[in-house]
Amino acid sequence: MRDLDDTALERRLREVLDERLGALPLDLTAETLERRRETRRSARRIGRGRGITLLAAALLLAGGALAAGSGLLRRPAVVPPVPRSSVIALATASPDGSSSPSESASPTPSPIPVAGPGGVWIQAGSMVTPRGDFAAVQLRDGRVLVMGGEDAASGETLTSAELYDPVSGTWSATGSMLKPRFGFPPTLLPDGRVLAGDSREAADVTAIGSEVYDPESGTWSSAGKVFTPSRSVGSDGFSATLLRDGRVLVAGISGAKLYDPVSGTWSATGTMVTPRANHTATLLRDGSVLVAGGNQLEGSCPDCHPMPRKAELYHPDTGSWTAVAMGTAAPSSRFGWWASLLRDGTVLLIGDSPYLFDPTSGTWKTVAGWPEPGYPKALLPDDTVLLAVEGPSCPAAALYDPHSGSLTSAPRRLRCEAAMGGPGEYTPLLDGRVLLAGGSDCIDNACASIGEAELYVPAGVSLPPFSFPSPPAVEFPTPTPAPTPLPPADGPVPPHARKWTVTVDNRSSEPATMWVTDGDNGTLVGSATPNVVPAGATVKVTFLFPAEGGWIDANLRPGEGGGLLTQDQIGIPGKMVITPEGDTTWVSPAE
Repeated sequence: MRDLDDTALERRLREVLDERLGALPLDLTAETLERRRETRRSARRIGRGRGITLLAAALLLAGGALAAGSGLLRRPAVVPPVPRSSVIALATASPDGSSSPSESASPTPSPIPVAGPGGVWIQAGSMVTPRGDFAAVQLRDGRVLVMGGEDAASGETLTSAELYDPVSGTWSATGSMLKPRFGFPPTLLPDGRVLAGDSREAADVTAIGSEVYDPESGTWSSAGKVFTPSRSVGSDGFSATLLRDGRVLVAGISGAKLYDPVSGTWSATGTMVTPRANHTATLLRDGSVLVAGGNQLEGSCPDCHPMPRKAELYHPDTGSWTAVAMGTAAPSSRFGWWASLLRDGTVLLIGDSPYLFDPTSGTWKTVAGWPEPGYPKALLPDDTVLLAVEGPSCPAAALYDPHSGSLTSAPRRLRCEAAMGGPGEYTPLLDGRVLLAGGSDCIDNACASIGEAELYVPAGVSLPPFSFPSPPAVEFPTPTPAPTPLPPADGPVPPHARKWTVTVDNRSSEPATMWVTDGDNGTLVGSATPNVVPAGATVKVTFLFPAEGGWIDANLRPGEGGGLLTQDQIGIPGKMVITPEGDTTWVSPAE
């Protein structure tokens, strides 16, 4: 029999039924066939074709009609429609005679656990290379790139880099930087690469250079020199801001420059009204950049760092800067500034207190409720700030709401740094979690870098599908034994010696050994009589200097340099004081 389409087949069936069952209403027959077809398809999940189903139904109906003609069936049965179900279970006979489903409903998945009120800290694995004082930036695929830093035990500056995968919670090594990290923080470029600052040594001058990390290849390439600082600045003295057009603004004491990732070149732009270091830089919604806080570096006095009393705005369209009055928000601290853009477009600036800057009106207002001391670490998706708050033993965590000024406690971190150690690096992740990694601990004179990491999961955020055991205790290197002072001795009497008698007031709890040295490596070049001043005693000591000069100091160790007074200062009024901490000072005039 040749193949027929559905329409032709249905027409042929009607003709057959007309011949066999002339009195049966055809509309009812067609409806019955259709309903039986739908019923059989739903219950048995078979797709044998509409034509075959109709033919089987027609034969069944024809048989029923013949029975009706013989008096066995008085009325045709109308099959009601069967509602469809997403999962159908068909009963089959089981070996013990009971019925069991041949297809069962999909099991309801267990709900993914989320963090409760206040959030929770969990272990997040260990870094490939323990380190402190490093930089981190999140990549477009969610991984975190960690670069540079320092080995606390040896003091070695690191160029190595590694990646953290928040999906698996694992760390893996990637390509090392070409030069040590320096100058300005890393910035994620629009194409997914990372721009970072590095150091370039030339003619005893540390210049600020740059390089770019490619996550596809895991390699770094040079991006050229940026500045040759005219003054000494720390590695975090400059800011780096990704502008809306894809360029990066780097600004600091030595000026401001723009990096174009398309051409890979640097170009000069306008200089800040008040050049500064250790400031904040925040990209606003209109594309301008707000710079605030920090400190100036003026003259050669290391303590003469006046605080800028104004903020300023950088305008990318003109490359110019304009000052912004701060009013009551004017800084009272040179360091420790932190800023972030909130969801409503205002800027939260935290120094000695928190302030909100409204770019629309150009005004500032103070926000209440700030803990003292509190250290902002990361902005969470709901605009609250994750804080480290100093407690009796180690920093605790807290959550600060800048809109209401409210402060709520968060669970204490899993690990606390020692008082002399360095804090780890906090990096916000795409899903609202915060990665805390690295840092250092110190005991006595021994320090060790930390490789452990942990995650802060805010309230309502899903917990990650991994878990790690608690890390082992930090292993500190065996401290190098401090050399003992040279055996008590007056020291040599130099030819043509110059004599000076000085009052030495030893206020410490240990005897103080007096020296006349060359000032470089602690070599004795003169004499001190007596050369030991008992603890808590005030004694007149006579020093003999060589003709070429020397230094006076106390409690030097072999191989150490240092000194308090030179031969050129012989005879000035005053006295030497050994402080309770064992330091040597000169008090003038004499008490």
